[in-house]
Amino acid sequence: MKIGLYGGSFDPPHNGHLALALGCADALGLDRVVLMPSGVSPHKIKQIGAEAAHRLAMCRLMAQADPRLTVSDWETEQQGASYTVDTLTHLTAEHPQDEWFLLTGADMFLTLPTWRRYPAIARMCTLCGIARGETDIRRLQQAAETMQADGAVVSVLPVSAPTVSSSELRDCIRSDDDRWQSSVPPQVAAYILAHGLYRGDSIRNADEQYIEILRGRLSSYRFDHSLAVAAEAKRLALRYGGDPVKAYTAGLLHDILKDTSGEEQLLLARQFGIQLDEVEQNAPKLWHARLAPVYLEHILGISDPEILSAVRYHTTAKAGMSLLETLVFLADFTAAGRDYPDVGVMRRLVDESLDSALHYSLSYTVRSLTARGAAVHPDTAAALAEVTLRLQQKGELL
Repeated sequence: MKIGLYGGSFDPPHNGHLALALGCADALGLDRVVLMPSGVSPHKIKQIGAEAAHRLAMCRLMAQADPRLTVSDWETEQQGASYTVDTLTHLTAEHPQDEWFLLTGADMFLTLPTWRRYPAIARMCTLCGIARGETDIRRLQQAAETMQADGAVVSVLPVSAPTVSSSELRDCIRSDDDRWQSSVPPQVAAYILAHGLYRGDSIRNADEQYIEILRGRLSSYRFDHSLAVAAEAKRLALRYGGDPVKAYTAGLLHDILKDTSGEEQLLLARQFGIQLDEVEQNAPKLWHARLAPVYLEHILGISDPEILSAVRYHTTAKAGMSLLETLVFLADFTAAGRDYPDVGVMRRLVDESLDSALHYSLSYTVRSLTARGAAVHPDTAAALAEVTLRLQQKGELL
């Protein structure tokens, strides 16, 4: 059998989901499409939503529209974030004779190479990107060519479907705007009304969801480091009048791509048109900071420019850094677990003066790079020159 795997939060499932599932089934000649509601999604942060049991029930009601649709509760039964590689491993082991197709939207398709154990995913299934217009088709075909060159079997599918947003539907339900009912199958609308869903939902803590995502993406050392940087960034924000919520989030996510392979990071750069500068091209340790904002914006849906920029410059720093950028940069130097010759000096300075700590850390970085014969990034040099001048003007540096 040819089987499509269509995962998502389905919160709630709507006519757009249904049209895409059936459109892909028609285009690929699928015998079956498995709707897989996620437990904790590694790609989408939800602030408000229905419990897994309700999402499963609504998907089963939607699946009544066509005999090719089925629903699986496998991911909702797992603890922690739901990773596609684990789902496919389970499904292909249960159905080894079947041919599997992974159905993804445009933005998700572009980031597939950054997914956990992407090479294993590509070996188990055909990767399918769903395009909704000419612009999507061009972007996806370019990405598909790159993935095919690496040995993946890829298909780009132009599928017509109504544009529906689950978050907008939830907003309509909460505000008693009945227009939402025309955007979901009738049985799903009746279920939402019968159970009073999306009317008095509690806010889900985004950082708790980020932690589950990081737990699956990072080594245990890097995961613990990320928690420590988040805690230190929050502490410094409280000390220096910064935003402790943004500081914690930026600190938490600063290394989200640190354990992603260089090959996968370069593919992400190509797919989103990120041009690495001359120093970055020869310094793979800088790539994760350069590319993380793209991942955070397009996959986790983080649009706050302050958080994105703090993550972007946590490694090189830059001239004209904001307070949040400075706090995250320094937290990365002074967080619990850091162990380098000058860490004691840094921890003392960071509680005395941000400029003094910034000057010391940047000087330390430049000395270390120079001693190894490595290039100093222009942003780092500019940041050091700026803070040096600022301290000299204040008479705090000879």
